[in-house]
Amino acid sequence: MKLLKKAAAMVLAATSVFTCASCGENTAYVMDVADFDVRAGIYLYYATSAYGEAVQVLREGGEEFTGAAESKDFKKILDKADIDQITANEWIQNKAEEYCKTFVAIEKEFDALDLKLTGEQLAAAENSAKTSMSYYGDFFNSAGIGEQSVKDIILNSYKQDAIWEAYYAVDGIKGIQEQELYDNYKENHFRFKYIEMPLKDGEGNLLKADGKKQIEEMANDYLKRLSKKTKSEAELMNEFDFLIEEHENYVTSLSNAAVTTTDENGSTITTETTAKLTTDKNGSTGTTAGEEDETTTADTTTATTTTAAAADEETEETTVSVTTETTDTTTTTTTTTATSYDTFNEKVYAVSTTASEKENDKADTTTTEPSYTPCEKVYNWASDESTPLLKPELIKDEECYYIVVKMDLEERMTSDDLWNESTQDSTLSSMYYQEFLDMINDMAKNLPSTRNQAAFRRYKVLDIDYIGYQQALMNSYTSMYGGY
Repeated sequence: MKLLKKAAAMVLAATSVFTCASCGENTAYVMDVADFDVRAGIYLYYATSAYGEAVQVLREGGEEFTGAAESKDFKKILDKADIDQITANEWIQNKAEEYCKTFVAIEKEFDALDLKLTGEQLAAAENSAKTSMSYYGDFFNSAGIGEQSVKDIILNSYKQDAIWEAYYAVDGIKGIQEQELYDNYKENHFRFKYIEMPLKDGEGNLLKADGKKQIEEMANDYLKRLSKKTKSEAELMNEFDFLIEEHENYVTSLSNAAVTTTDENGSTITTETTAKLTTDKNGSTGTTAGEEDETTTADTTTATTTTAAAADEETEETTVSVTTETTDTTTTTTTTTATSYDTFNEKVYAVSTTASEKENDKADTTTTEPSYTPCEKVYNWASDESTPLLKPELIKDEECYYIVVKMDLEERMTSDDLWNESTQDSTLSSMYYQEFLDMINDMAKNLPSTRNQAAFRRYKVLDIDYIGYQQALMNSYTSMYGGY
């Protein structure tokens, strides 16, 4: 897992201005951590990050920072505030010290494992540091954060990546095997396909009882047609794709049949024209536009879609409630395997984990409600282990009916499809990255540290120019991307 983007973001964000009570070489290093001298610039970087966290914690606790228009206003509020039963000033200092100890733990473990960075990584860190200084140099310099400190922080992130790989890569120190990752992915993901049948008319209004009955009849007809295509999965999927496109055309015809005109006073008149179900000589359902109003001309031509030929297959994961991070990843791929997967409305989802199911659940844990595509009922049906494969079913939701079919996930778990390097990396990360971070944190906690009190007196964390930092960040964003 690569953390350069995260590190770069932290570097760009960690800029602040400190009041200097006195200057001298005795404050060039802020603390000693296990015989490693932590340079002032690195401490100032982490202190700025901790300041931002303090502001966020206070906001979440109800502090609105009313009237705080300048940095001195934020200082005044933080000077009187407590966080976790200590002053905000102490909290920021302690948090910055924790980050410095983690920095040192990574440096020491990297050396202990005799790891090396590549020339490409060294060059990338050099370029990233120079780029950061080109945008933030004045601000960094006034804050006491030099280019070397910026570069060292970026290099530290590369070293963290290297340690992660050494321990948790396949056949690494932890002995992780690819089969373990494969089994975990297979057990925690599922694959399904669906036909979406909205219970709405051409204007987007919910249908009455008769209209819902009509859609249900259509859905049952679809199920009947699908039941005749059971010779092979390919035959069933081809029919499924055909019905998806057919129903999309039907929905399009409803929209085209809702005709809008104006009366003699210029007021809008909308004439609802419903589509009626018909059956062909084979008993298959079709649609015809309703009769036109005498005063209007309705274009009831069914739109031709090219979805089946052009739509890419989608691979998605649901939003999962977690303590530290919420991930919602959507990947689009096109495959050319023997079995065709360049279809639409096919989903591969990760099983969602709610906060109540998580181990060591804490009362103050912030969670995010999962979002479901196409709906929660379909998700629950598809994620149920007892749901049979290749047996289409009708699921009724409040505003939509769905014809759904669950398919074999493992069929697609090949190196040129789902089970590619990216999937393996993300599976490894989801299984072990928190464990890895806990390991690094434990290493850091066990390192002895001694503060340079003169340096702590010199760099007053409550004097951070919080407003100046935000303005500099906005200006740099405008310079790089041309504004919002």
